[in-house]
Amino acid sequence: MKISFRGIYTLEEFFQAIFDERQKLRDLGISHIRSGYLYYSPVDKFGDPVTLHHKNGQPMKGWTSDGPYQSAADRYDI
Repeated sequence: MKISFRGIYTLEEFFQAIFDERQKLRDLGISHIRSGYLYYSPVDKFGDPVTLHHKNGQPMKGWTSDGPYQSAADRYDI
């Protein structure tokens, strides 16, 4: 499944838009997601593209996240 967000957003606006979509997912009966991808195009406030770079100067293409922090108590049902 795919959700598209169109327009230019501040980070706060974008994450609010994602949060707002959560209820639509619940309404569809979705309670779990195996994996997800977040594609974004970084821009400045005028909509002009911004290229992010690693410390070594190479362009940054993205990264992989292990998801939200899970405490040891949650992990081991303590």
